[in-house]
Amino acid sequence: MEVKSVLITGTTSGLGRGLLQHYAEHSVKVISVNRGRVAELEAQYPSVRFECVDVRSAEGVESLVRDLAASGDLPDVFILNAGINRLDNDEVFDLPLYREVIETNLYGALNFIAPLTRVPAAGVARHIVAISSMVNYAGNPYGLGYYTSKKALTACFDVWADMYAQTDLVFKQVMLGPVQTPIYTMGDQLPRWMVRIKSLSSASLDGTVRAISRFARTRKRKLIYPLRALPAFGAMWLGRRLIPGFFQGRKTLDGRARRRPSGDRDPMR
Repeated sequence: MEVKSVLITGTTSGLGRGLLQHYAEHSVKVISVNRGRVAELEAQYPSVRFECVDVRSAEGVESLVRDLAASGDLPDVFILNAGINRLDNDEVFDLPLYREVIETNLYGALNFIAPLTRVPAAGVARHIVAISSMVNYAGNPYGLGYYTSKKALTACFDVWADMYAQTDLVFKQVMLGPVQTPIYTMGDQLPRWMVRIKSLSSASLDGTVRAISRFARTRKRKLIYPLRALPAFGAMWLGRRLIPGFFQGRKTLDGRARRRPSGDRDPMR
């Protein structure tokens, strides 16, 4: 399939911005969807159509899809990339942070699906690409919202890929491994040793963008990238089951016991 138009969510930084740049440089019509305006970004890419929509808002997303369909501007490809990562399960479980991640990573994608399934078929294939993650196989217990949001997103797209097979809606997902983006390295939140390991094992942003753009043109259901990272996640999965305490969050990130004996400092203070 030759991609003529693409909608990308979350383009202010990282993978989303890389995809925006790639498609704009290849003369593809790009619709960028972000929660807020970024003047520098919009000035740099005058050919891109920027829409200020909070992907967490079902009403806002539905209005955008409805307007695009009515004007004949509904894209060939949707790359549902918007996502955040938060340490929501370290010393205590932070429900508001967890909810923020779920609403962005999971509902930020699902909010597009509901109106797209109501758009009448027009004989044009629409490729809907969810950016999921290899954390499905071995997630970070300290970032529980990210882990569970990606597992749920994958489950939904697996179901829809079967339900809509051979129709105009092509459901696909990218099982993304370590890529050199802030959402993965979390350099401002994790210990330095962990950030260094993540950086050394990460794939380049440019290579990831090219792989996703090639995948988006096909009817393949799943892209695992970088494939070389999959054995590492498999080893982590196995380690959790065979080695007591292996990356299970039994201690906080600063090495303290998960639950302090009675009489110690109250972690809620």
